Amino acid sequence: MQARDLIDCDGDSEAGEVFCVVSNVIYGPNFSWVVSGSSDGEVVMKITGCPLLKEAMEIGADYGGLAGTCQEYVRSAVENLNPRCTSRYTKCMCSGDDCCENVIGVRS
Repeated sequence: MQARDLIDCDGDSEAGEVFCVVSNVIYGPNFSWVVSGSSDGEVVMKITGCPLLKEAMEIGADYGGLAGTCQEYVRSAVENLNPRCTSRYTKCMCSGDDCCENVIGVRS
């Protein structure tokens, strides 16, 4: 399995399908993302719509801890679906970035 298989909802990857279904259950149907780049060993997932962050902002909640929780979920999901892979965030909307950028790659 390649790193791209983890988030390829339109492909034949069972792990990718499970990741997408679980993410939609947790984040809701307004969770939006695209694959913005890939290579043989990694995929860049750009998250542009986060219903959790939107809701926190609308009710005036402190969303500082939201990023850590979200990132831990994604890392755990990726690593449990394929123990050869891991993820790391390079951008985070909760910290003021315009999107969340998650790099999923094969562990070295």
